[in-house]
Amino acid sequence: MTKTEVELTELGDRVRKLERQNHRWQFATLFLLFVVASSLATGLVAQERIEPPLMRAKTVEAQSFLLKDADGNIRGRMNLRGDRPTFELYDKSGKVVWSAPTKPELIPAL
Repeated sequence: MTKTEVELTELGDRVRKLERQNHRWQFATLFLLFVVASSLATGLVAQERIEPPLMRAKTVEAQSFLLKDADGNIRGRMNLRGDRPTFELYDKSGKVVWSAPTKPELIPAL
């Protein structure tokens, strides 16, 4: 063998070795990418399953309670008028569609 043939053989061996290393790095990169993507996906799924903590109370005190729709319009109200409790439900335009007590002379039972 001549010196040129030996150099070409060594060069070919070095190229094959570099290609094998390159394939290993490509595999390692794809594996790492898969692990990161699956971790992110698992985190997102777990985040959707987490429910906000439920606040429990034995007593709630207020002078008025409002029921609002998604647009912020008042659809119901429970409050005191004078010394009498009232409960009213409203339609989309804000008109009372139901109220309790229906007559002012009715006094709710205690």
